Amino acid sequence: MLLFLLLCLLTAGFFIEIFQKHILRVKDPDIHELWAELENEEWFQELNDIPETKKWIELDKQNGLLKDSYYVRKIIDQGGHREGYIRYILDKTK
Repeated sequence: MLLFLLLCLLTAGFFIEIFQKHILRVKDPDIHELWAELENEEWFQELNDIPETKKWIELDKQNGLLKDSYYVRKIIDQGGHREGYIRYILDKTK
């Protein structure tokens, strides 16, 4: 019974995603535009001025957290995510 319910939820999620992508034509935000918006933020410029953190930020853009457009939007808009990302980068450079 529980397995059937799980399969129904997965199937519903699949159809909702197909509906959004193909019928409503909802597109994911462009990551390069988000990176440009992020680079205009004062806190990000301060973080990017430190050579050690700049290296980690560039690696994050290639294969890390900054590759996900939804996460980048969250750290731009929400202070909690922003503080968490700053702490994450500073911990990486220690």
